Amino acid sequence: MAGFAFFGLQGLWQESMDTLALTLSAVLVALLFAIPLGVWAGLSDRFNRIITPFLDFMQTMPTFVYLAPLTLIFLIGPASAVIATVIYAAPPAIRITAHGIRSVPETTVEAADSMGSTRWQSLVKVLLPMAKRTVVMGVNQTIMAALAMVTIAALIDAPGLGKTVMQALQSLDVGTAFNAGLAIVVMAIVLDRVTTASSTRAEQARNSGGRFLKWRRPLLGSGAVGVVVLIYLSHTYLWAAQFPGDGTTGTHIANAADSVTTWAQDNLSGITNAFRDAITNGLLNPFQSLLTDSPWWLVGAALVGIGVVVGGWRSGITTAVCVGLLVGTGVWSDAMTTLASTVVATVLVMVLGIAFGVWMGRSAMVDRLLRPTLDAAQVMPPFVYLVPFLALFGATRFTAIVAAVVYAVPVAIKITADGVRAVPETTVEAATAAGCNTWQIITKVQLPMARSALTLATNQGLIYVLSMVVVGGLVGAGALGYDVVAGFSQGELYGKGLAAGLAIVLLGVMFDRITQAAARRTRA
Repeated sequence: MAGFAFFGLQGLWQESMDTLALTLSAVLVALLFAIPLGVWAGLSDRFNRIITPFLDFMQTMPTFVYLAPLTLIFLIGPASAVIATVIYAAPPAIRITAHGIRSVPETTVEAADSMGSTRWQSLVKVLLPMAKRTVVMGVNQTIMAALAMVTIAALIDAPGLGKTVMQALQSLDVGTAFNAGLAIVVMAIVLDRVTTASSTRAEQARNSGGRFLKWRRPLLGSGAVGVVVLIYLSHTYLWAAQFPGDGTTGTHIANAADSVTTWAQDNLSGITNAFRDAITNGLLNPFQSLLTDSPWWLVGAALVGIGVVVGGWRSGITTAVCVGLLVGTGVWSDAMTTLASTVVATVLVMVLGIAFGVWMGRSAMVDRLLRPTLDAAQVMPPFVYLVPFLALFGATRFTAIVAAVVYAVPVAIKITADGVRAVPETTVEAATAAGCNTWQIITKVQLPMARSALTLATNQGLIYVLSMVVVGGLVGAGALGYDVVAGFSQGELYGKGLAAGLAIVLLGVMFDRITQAAARRTRA
């Protein structure tokens, strides 16, 4: 209730409801086929093996890539946005539902079979009820993915908060962008909390034995009747359809954000500009020049060599195919510029990920303190990360890199922490008994034994960073991100935008195949 009232007080009620309508419509359609497919994958090993590569590919592609081909068929507008969101949001529900079904103890299923249950009865009466909490978690992840995609879909004229943020970013209106971005964060938190709580609501009610349990269904029925009456009133009377007030809270938030931005630019510009220039001139520019100024065949050969050394000959073949197709897109120079930014951002992600991940993995207290913040950071859509860094660093490619780092680092930290924590305590105790100090234990024992987790963290960090490429095109990132944004906004550049989109897909596939193969080789 507080969250929805806040939308109205911000003056963004209509935009918020547009975003909510697109999100829930896409989620409902996605779940109609995602949950049955997840159940099928949980019951059938053969189907699970078949569908897993498709899910990997769907989750590898950056968010925007779903938009380009659909606009050719369904044109630019909300319809394409919903369809793209359905496709993007379905994989988490399929994966997590299959995991929930497979996690049900075999002994329980065998007990049901021994009592004469049919396959349908075992599914409906045993597997699904016992996997309910996991399935609801899949629904939660689907909603979060759909909300992130709906905001990105503003690039193809989808209505809602994403469109407000995009227009504000293009005009460098930090205050308006912050106000709309805050609304997106609030909506993400509301949807996340509601779906997370629903997974345990019924079970807690049964266990509590409260007196209101027997009134639960009548109360729900009464609430449903009240909702129907309110919907009728809102379609009949103007006063019932409009949010009261003029949204002055949003104006105050925007003005405050503009004031903070002005103060930061006046007082912190020396520090922020020095930091930006150090990273840009000391790391990004030399690496970018190396990739863009070198002959394409030399860079391509180096990439193929890296693929073979890190991931094996299959990764090398995949890299060679991707390099050939990148050359064919005609945007090789922009692709190398994007590659440079992505690699630099990923290096920064892994430096932070290892530092904080080791700290979390070694200290339960630090884990309890940091994990809620990391969870909240993963809920926020990519658009939101651009706003504060636009205020600090201006519209430059460094802004996009820093936003990508902040967007990707939570998942890298959590994976690294889990890998360090998984190292057997007996091994650490043996190293301590042998006289190793803390630094030696970390570098000689825990990190080497967590290599597979570090490789997976690198994989996820790369994919998250790459997914920010197009969004970064709104604030001066240039290269492929700018080509995509320009292609959607300018009809004469639509072909180049599609080529840039294909190039982003190829970079994503190349990165994913190499790092996943490296992870498999590390585990082996």
